[in-house]
Amino acid sequence: MLHYRFEGWYQESYSGDGFEVILGLLKVFGFWAFVFGLIAFLAWAVRRLRQSRPSIHPEPPDPSWYSRPSPGQIWWAAVPFADGSGSKVRPCLVVRTHAHGVEVLKITSQDKSHRYDCMQIPTARWDRRARKDSWLDLSRTHFLSDDAFNRLAARDCDGGTWSEVTRRHGTGWVYLPERVR
Repeated sequence: MLHYRFEGWYQESYSGDGFEVILGLLKVFGFWAFVFGLIAFLAWAVRRLRQSRPSIHPEPPDPSWYSRPSPGQIWWAAVPFADGSGSKVRPCLVVRTHAHGVEVLKITSQDKSHRYDCMQIPTARWDRRARKDSWLDLSRTHFLSDDAFNRLAARDCDGGTWSEVTRRHGTGWVYLPERVR
């Protein structure tokens, strides 16, 4: 009859015929194989998620993207109502340009001075008919398809407004990073 004792943190005695000892060794080996396999799988999954997640870049991936609405520009576009009942063509500030759409902040002429999540935006540069400044709603971005945009109102917004927008929202071009091998 064989007798074998494992030393260390995993202490277990096996006594009996050789088959039982081998079975015990296989249990220990199987446990550690599972642990190392799980660690390897989790490392692979994290690496894969990081590679496939789009990120914000200061420049577009290629020059063809410049023909689309660009971050910092003001456009007239059909922005959907919050309740989903329709949309209204209104000025909006482009925050992020994605491969399949654009994120914007909507601009309104209604006085929003009582709201902390809105800021006054100079209007005369891009709307000559306006008699007063408008308000930029900083609370949330709206995702629009490229065909929702009607016409360019301004190539860029004023520096103070853009500084506040970039402080609150990540701005730029959103696409998958190049794979590094």
